[in-house]
Amino acid sequence: MKKKVSFLLLLQLFSYGFCFAETEGEKLFRTNKPNEASVQLEKEILEGSASSDAYNYLGLSYLQLSDYERAISAFERGLKAVGSDKKILSFNEGNAYYSKGDYANAARCYSLSLAVDGDFTKALLNRANSYLMSKEYDKCIEDYELFLVKEPEDIQRPQIEEILSLLRKHKQEMAEAEQRAKEEAERRAKEEELLQQELERQRAEQERFEEELRLAEEEKRRKLLEDVANSLQNTDSTNMTAGAEDIISFEAEPELD
Repeated sequence: MKKKVSFLLLLQLFSYGFCFAETEGEKLFRTNKPNEASVQLEKEILEGSASSDAYNYLGLSYLQLSDYERAISAFERGLKAVGSDKKILSFNEGNAYYSKGDYANAARCYSLSLAVDGDFTKALLNRANSYLMSKEYDKCIEDYELFLVKEPEDIQRPQIEEILSLLRKHKQEMAEAEQRAKEEAERRAKEEELLQQELERQRAEQERFEEELRLAEEEKRRKLLEDVANSLQNTDSTNMTAGAEDIISFEAEPELD
């Protein structure tokens, strides 16, 4: 969700580390004329008559107009300019990304600002808020806790402590849910293993049954063929004779010459 930044907030953001310059574009910004200011500042930058703070004024003008892309571009151009305030430009660019709803890039910009000045607690708090919006709860808790260490008397401490309490509770609930999910996954995996074992047992049993059936059928066919063969075999004995009708009789005496 995009968030419109008020002019008073922009003045507050600008005040971190800046003295108001006297160029026409900067005067227009300070009199709450962001449209005219953005045109004049672009002209001053092009002509080379702008101050080192011009890109910050320009980015804030676009930010007031909710033109987040141009605001981000102005801050980026400022970061490349020699002598510009990198800490504030990075911080305000983070605010532009945050207003746009791009919380990952917002956190990145706040980190750049903190790299320049580790005690810039406003960037630390805004980065914590960015982590909260992007649901990076571990980083969020770490930044909120560090902010409270650095700013123990901050007026927002009760709200931050309430958020921390909710985040810690949520983190605990998430850990418990993760553990339950892990245990459920293990239970299901065990059930699947047992199911596969039972299916394997049934498959082996079916194979044994089919093999026994096959062997029984083979034995049945063997016996059937054996019975048929036995029924065709003639085992009766045949009476053998000497062939008496073929024997020569010697009853008549032979005649001798």
